Amino acid sequence: MPYLGNQHIVGDSVNNFKVLDDISSFTATFDGSSADVVSTANETIKVLKHRFVQGQRVTYNNGGGSNIGGLSSGTAYYVIYDTAHTIKLATSASNASSLTAINLTGVGGGASHTLNVAFDGVNTKFRITHNSGNRPRFHHATQLSIAINGVIQRPNSDANNFTEGYAVEVRDTIVFKNAPTVNDIFFGSLTGETRGTFDISDHKIDRFTADGTTTLYTLTQNVPNNESLLVTLNGVVQHPTTGGVSGSYSIVSGTTNKLQFTAAPALGVDIQIRHLGFAGASSGDVSGFYGRTGNVGLTSTDHITTGDISARNIVATGIATFGSSSTVIDGDANTIKVGTALTLGHTQGIQFHTQNLHSAGFEVNQINASGIITASSFSGDGSSLTGVTQSDTPIASSTPSTVFYESDDETTINEDTTLARASSNSGVIYTKFQQIVVAPTKSLIVDAGETLVVDVYGMRTPDI
Repeated sequence: MPYLGNQHIVGDSVNNFKVLDDISSFTATFDGSSADVVSTANETIKVLKHRFVQGQRVTYNNGGGSNIGGLSSGTAYYVIYDTAHTIKLATSASNASSLTAINLTGVGGGASHTLNVAFDGVNTKFRITHNSGNRPRFHHATQLSIAINGVIQRPNSDANNFTEGYAVEVRDTIVFKNAPTVNDIFFGSLTGETRGTFDISDHKIDRFTADGTTTLYTLTQNVPNNESLLVTLNGVVQHPTTGGVSGSYSIVSGTTNKLQFTAAPALGVDIQIRHLGFAGASSGDVSGFYGRTGNVGLTSTDHITTGDISARNIVATGIATFGSSSTVIDGDANTIKVGTALTLGHTQGIQFHTQNLHSAGFEVNQINASGIITASSFSGDGSSLTGVTQSDTPIASSTPSTVFYESDDETTINEDTTLARASSNSGVIYTKFQQIVVAPTKSLIVDAGETLVVDVYGMRTPDI
């Protein structure tokens, strides 16, 4: 890192001296009517690369549209940090601390909803940025020069224990001892921005000789957590405090360069503290998808190419596209359920409610059609059929060979005719003819035991 009075070193960071963005007031604008922005399932609001921190008080405004369900325009809420791109809101600081989020019941109206964080006499924590939102990397408050109303503020190394001025929490969050007010004027600059080297040079070793009473030792560089050190006493490896179990040593107040022993090492003991850091480039497998101080996050511009994925639940808010002829879905009992009405199954085909469409036929309770239905045959007595015309199938035979067809509204008997059903059983002979005309001197005889029903459609009483 370059220091004042020295030239920049190639390979370090250049342009390290930056004026900080004004943190006295920051407004994030978002589309409150979009379900991609307001998630009622997760209670989150999406603001890409937002500057909000856990516990901040913010003021919500609907931007002239309608409120997001659960929120009221002009009301102050408290931030629950969710991801680098999403937050939740709480009704109080205590609810934010306990992660009790407001239930967002629906999107609002309008694309200009805002959340504003400001010097309001309540907020003490603010995210440091430069060049309109870029997040710097630094490890110590002395790398910043902060002025309030033109007065330089005192930097402190312990964010949890100081009496005036400010301190740095985590990577880029500043903490004031006293909350600035709306009348306070902010100015800040960054005098050196550090970046991780990701090299074996991080493997530094600090050595001390115990005096029998000292428990607190100052290291040559900051340490993110207890697990980032290998401590030996006369060559014997010591266990760190971790997982709620007390060990031989721990790091004081989070990321710091102070190591605290539980009990003072004996007089003359050789203390060796190795900083594990990063072991340099390697082609081996990754044991965990985590950074040294936090989880890895993917942004909306990232693209992922991978092989098989096994997941309990997959939620897609956009369009999911699968390769042609390469999608196989094997669900419970070889079925895919779409809501409560539609099921795609291996055995029943397409099932809509309780009606199936598959190779064995279409099981349906009722078909309402305004167009043409074409079929090779119909089954049933046909008593409810209307408007059906059949022109090539006889409904009865006769002797001589006169055939009754359902093709006209009237037929003429030109020969002596006896009607008999096609089967040997007696019963009823139907015809759609509304009028049967018997030629002069001719006769129409209905066989014994048969009944002739004309005008089966009931259009009118025929004349025979």
